This record gives sequence, structure tokens and C-alpha cells, in this order.
Amino acid sequence: MLVGMRLASGIRALYELALLPERRSAVREIAKSCGVSEPFLRRIFLDLRAKGYLEAQKGRAGGFKLIKEPQTIKIADLANILEKKPALVLGRVRRDLIPVDPSCPTYPFWKGLEDKFMQDMEKLTLADVIALAGEAKTSTKSRAKTARKTQKKKERTKTARTKKRAKR
Repeated sequence: MLVGMRLASGIRALYELALLPERRSAVREIAKSCGVSEPFLRRIFLDLRAKGYLEAQKGRAGGFKLIKEPQTIKIADLANILEKKPALVLGRVRRDLIPVDPSCPTYPFWKGLEDKFMQDMEKLTLADVIALAGEAKTSTKSRAKTARKTQKKKERTKTARTKKRAKR
């Protein structure tokens, strides 16, 4: 199974909303941070609102707000809402997905992978997505800090060499 754009964008948008639980967010802001078009995200939000995940308010102080707790939002449920026909696929040909045919001798292999994938999605929640993103952010920050230290050390070494040459 390939994760569709609607599911990937929906999870990312819910992640953004979960980070700011006390306020409503405009679709424009979320769409920009997710890198998708506003109309595309608005359709996703309307589907999620119809299923009770979001509430919307019109007007100047309006926007969308997550109304379910992240730990209660299962990724598999989001997949069922946002991906109209989840399908086991092998690959792409000119952007068209080729479904795996049950008569294909490799079908049991691909079906087994899809089943494992779906089982994992049943266990995972939006809270897991948020936690993993936090771990990745911390790891990225520490790598960036190490890189800055290395760069500063190189600059000091270069400055010291330049000073030695100037004394000669």
C-alpha cells in the first residue's frame, strides 16, 4: 500500500493543529506549513470535521481546531476517512498506480506486507506521530549544534594559522 497524498497531508495538518490545541488555525496557515494548496487541505478538513475530529468557526477569530485528543486518533481511522479506496499497489507508470492482481504469484508477499502495515496503523495514534516528530527534532537540533561547534573550531584553527603566517 502506498500512502496517498490526502492521508499524508491530513496527518501533517492534524499534527500542526495538535501543537496549538488552545487556538483555531486558518486553513491558509496550515496549508502553507504543509506545502499543499488551500482548497486541497480545506476538503481534507471538511471530511475530518464531518467525522468529528475537527470543529470549525467562521469569522475573524475563526479557523479549525482539533477536538479529539491525539492519543485517541488512530492512523488507520484517518486512512479510512481520507483515502477513499486504499489499495495494494506495486508501482507507478506515468503516475497511474498499478494494482496488484490476486492472480500474480507475488501477491501473497505484497498482501502480507500490506496486512502488517495496516496492523501497525491500527496501533499508532496521532500522539505517536507527535512524539516521534519531537524525537526527530531533538536529534536534528543536536546534530546542528555539533555541526556549529565543528565549524567554529575550524574557523578558530584557520584564524590561528593565519596569525602564525602573519608573524613569519
